[in-house]
Amino acid sequence: MRKPFSIPAFTLDEFKQKAMGEADILSLHPCIIRGFIQSWPAFRKWADFDSLAQMFGSFPVTAGAPQFTTHKNVKMCQVKTDFASYLDYVQNPDRLEELFKDQWVKGSAETLRSMDMPLYSGNLRIVRHSREAAFEDIDPLLPEPLACWNNDIPYFYQTGNHLWLYVSPAGALTPLHQDNNAVIAYLAQLTGHKEAILYSPDDKRHYYNPAVGYLDPHNPNDAEFPTWREAQPWTASLKEGDLLIWGSNWAHHVVTHEQSITISFDVINDSNLDDYVRAEDWRAEFGHFAMANEDMIRSRIKDPQVHQALDNASKEELGATLMRTILRTALAGTLTEQSRAVKERMLAILDQEESALVPEAAQ
Repeated sequence: MRKPFSIPAFTLDEFKQKAMGEADILSLHPCIIRGFIQSWPAFRKWADFDSLAQMFGSFPVTAGAPQFTTHKNVKMCQVKTDFASYLDYVQNPDRLEELFKDQWVKGSAETLRSMDMPLYSGNLRIVRHSREAAFEDIDPLLPEPLACWNNDIPYFYQTGNHLWLYVSPAGALTPLHQDNNAVIAYLAQLTGHKEAILYSPDDKRHYYNPAVGYLDPHNPNDAEFPTWREAQPWTASLKEGDLLIWGSNWAHHVVTHEQSITISFDVINDSNLDDYVRAEDWRAEFGHFAMANEDMIRSRIKDPQVHQALDNASKEELGATLMRTILRTALAGTLTEQSRAVKERMLAILDQEESALVPEAAQ
């Protein structure tokens, strides 16, 4: 087994100098940045359970133990509830049966207690567009010199959850996984203590087996992952005020050691835009939205390709077709230089894919 590398920690100035000299720093290794999130209004406002209940208490959530599963043989307990009830549970775990009566999607209160693992709410969706007030509480979004192109991507916040609020009791588990859509991502620790293990996408063959799923770094199975010792782990102890950030497709496993409130955010910029455009997840989400709102799409968008895709395409194909039309429409108007460059780059990739699917005789 390879000795774990400690994820390096930087002050804001140190990180800025390092990243200016190494533009691909986050693809090389994760980083901890200190002295950044303390300037956020959220560092104070979102660190209090009463404030969170007031702001987001009515929002629907799914809470699971573990947060979700990434291995086919792992059992899970899960409830669908509202965020206020989940916050009540975190503060009063003995009220488990009372709070979640008839809300179990998987397992039961009895099964959960036998697992000795708490429920973890990880899918609270607090933004659906770039103008949400929540963004004012986490401004600036990124430390210098990192760029964020999210707002230049049409419907970015409608085609996936990209701003996450995690509240987790001690013992909560996020199993090893890679994020959808090839995003850069971070964990900003408002309160509490977590331990993280990360692996480079270059080592994926060692920690991922398509027959079963992802490795459990704390309980590796030699039969399922015969080369797991060849994967290089990177580890971090995440404490109040720390921001842990990693590059596209880095796998991560996180355990809560002390009740925590954590903000996570997904980023697209020059380093991962192409991989984002080629990803299937946003396409499926966008296609699902179009199917669910078919009448509106048909009335507002007259492109026959979109109408044909609504008739017989998969969700992913529909999402890509709809995005191509939206990009062409946007590019016909007035845009900033950066927004135009991002949209042109996206459209070029999607058009290239479309051309590759057309039989040569038909071109």
